[in-house]
Amino acid sequence: MSEPDKNASDSELRARLGSLKSAIGRAEAGDKPGPTRAGQDGALAGAMSSGFRAATDLAGGIIAGALLGYLGDRWLGTSPFLLIAFLAIGTIAGLRSVYRLGARPTHRSGPGASTEE
Repeated sequence: MSEPDKNASDSELRARLGSLKSAIGRAEAGDKPGPTRAGQDGALAGAMSSGFRAATDLAGGIIAGALLGYLGDRWLGTSPFLLIAFLAIGTIAGLRSVYRLGARPTHRSGPGASTEE
């Protein structure tokens, strides 16, 4: 390769490198989460946490009631009366827990949010 060809390819490569650097800089600036994105992620995490807690409270109440009723029936020989009774009690307890979780006030931040509870 001759000297003029080498200089031309060097300047060409430098121009391509400069345009690549500027494209990377624009892409990084656009991908950074701002305060709005972080707030949305926090709200989503809070909602998912509440949803999983509600599901486990409901399932736990039902399972615990059924287990207590089954064991009580085996111990006393009153099958299926205690199972049905404790299953109903466990379901009511699970639903009450979910209701109490849903009735809690939510904490909002930002303009217009009250600091008093």
